[in-house]
Amino acid sequence: MIHFSATEIETALPLKKVIDALKEGLKAIHSGKYFVPQRIHIDHEGITLLIMPAFGPNYFCTKLVSVVEANQARDLPLIMGSLALNDKATGTPLAKMDAPMITALRTGAIGAIGLDLIADIHTSKIGIIGTGMQGYWQTRFAYEVRPVKEVYCYSTSAKSAQKYIDKVKKALPEVKVKVCDTPEEVVRSSECIYTCTNSTVPVFANDESIIAGKKFLSIGSFRPEMQELPDLVYQMSDGLIIDSEAAKKEVGDVIRSLEKEWIVPNELTMLDALIAGKSSLEKDKTYTFKSVGLAAFDLAFASAIYDHAKYFVPDS
Repeated sequence: MIHFSATEIETALPLKKVIDALKEGLKAIHSGKYFVPQRIHIDHEGITLLIMPAFGPNYFCTKLVSVVEANQARDLPLIMGSLALNDKATGTPLAKMDAPMITALRTGAIGAIGLDLIADIHTSKIGIIGTGMQGYWQTRFAYEVRPVKEVYCYSTSAKSAQKYIDKVKKALPEVKVKVCDTPEEVVRSSECIYTCTNSTVPVFANDESIIAGKKFLSIGSFRPEMQELPDLVYQMSDGLIIDSEAAKKEVGDVIRSLEKEWIVPNELTMLDALIAGKSSLEKDKTYTFKSVGLAAFDLAFASAIYDHAKYFVPDS
């Protein structure tokens, strides 16, 4: 069995190859080559345990993740866990991988695929609201698909914002990064805005004057009580792209938009159908992108890492 640390996963493949792996995964999902059972969700004494399996043509994986809110006060990661990759035919354990890094990179790649679909090809100014791990990786992957020159960011934590700036400047020294005083300043200054938070209320003002003409990607919300983007974003959008059918029932942003009929069913587009070429977007229309995630994305990325590394890394 091969063991992959967070650092090894981070450096296993060029980011463009990660994007390619997720695109192939999306095509396989659309063609029915993946089976994704419902995830198991357990809450016990302040710990949330998530068990997420997925089966593909050659491998299956199980991601086991704990979410401990109290860890924030302990200066420990909120999310920890591991992913096990097995051979599909025999069940043989093949690899153990750091789950948070798998999640971070595959979500970053999905965000880049979304950006590539909805953003002008000349987009150079992006906004990041929420400067944790996902904010950083959305920035890194955005740079792979658009000529990003300026990043405007906002965080409720000065420490988080500074850490984000330091990491972005190290990875992308040619990119200008500015910390904004308000999330509204981020929206005004940017062409495309990512929200990477777990907020239960919209993270910037419901103000048409700052929303008009912008493109939005919601990355962080994943529960019915969460809503990152204000109502007007959905009311002013011509359509919504989602990466999972589960989003219709699991995520507040999508649930509310459908219930209020800001987005009607024929304005909802699945990401896998777009990448498989079975659906398309209309020109001169404004689309919003919502990522929820899917265990099949973990499997697509983990499989690509293993296929690349198995020829170079001895079993241990």
